[in-house]
Amino acid sequence: MTRNRLQGLATLAACCAIALVVLFPIYWIAMTAILPTEIMLSRNPPLLPPLDRVSLAAYPEIFARKPILTWLANSVIVALGTLAVAIVAAAMAGYSLSRYRTKAQQAMGFGLLASKMLPGSLIIIPFFILFSKVGLIETKTGVVLANAAIAVPFATWLLKGFFDAIPRELEQAAMIDGCNEWQAFRHIVLPLARPGLAASATYVAIVTWADLVFARTLMSKPENWLMTVGLQSFMGEYLVEWSALMAAATVSLLPMLILFFLLEPFLVKGMTQGSLAN
Repeated sequence: MTRNRLQGLATLAACCAIALVVLFPIYWIAMTAILPTEIMLSRNPPLLPPLDRVSLAAYPEIFARKPILTWLANSVIVALGTLAVAIVAAAMAGYSLSRYRTKAQQAMGFGLLASKMLPGSLIIIPFFILFSKVGLIETKTGVVLANAAIAVPFATWLLKGFFDAIPRELEQAAMIDGCNEWQAFRHIVLPLARPGLAASATYVAIVTWADLVFARTLMSKPENWLMTVGLQSFMGEYLVEWSALMAAATVSLLPMLILFFLLEPFLVKGMTQGSLAN
């Protein structure tokens, strides 16, 4: 009993240490937002904020000086649009790769995997030329399609793994009861793959929210900027407004935190189902 307790305490300590390392950058962002720049840029910046120097003035200042809410709204619209396009495409492609094992399917799967290796900076020029010809420059649709093209390959392979774990016999039983293949996919497979859909949605949302290459190249007007491009505007040629920049960065984290908390029950459910299956 004592040994198990010690192992549990060691595991808890290790988890706490990892959590501290992972969360420390977020803590430092919040610290930089509420302390004067000269303190944070000193030789020995404090690990804990001196209470007499704490100020929240940077937060109302950024909303007064910059269209933060407009940038947030643009980012949310692009993220939701990319989620809709990428998850639908990845779900159908992942199901196809899982259920049909032809050479053509395998070639398509490896093609998707190879396309994931291409960085966004390499394909932005073809996207820009194509979108210029079809009138998608300075539109959210263009950014949605570009981000979906980046996110779909990995999301497809992620969902394929979840579909592989769902027995084919469940679909066959549904088809015996009168469902066609599409109905079996929609009513049987997709509900069972909700943890995979949640994991894929989280990945797609994070990739889209953090995008700078497509957002900066395809939309140049300030009223069309996404949050990542707006954050860049706090960095001048000779001066970086650290308090304002970190305050805006803190605000930009909130939508992703809300999304994670909304999807977290599905992610945990998938982990527990996997442990029970094993």
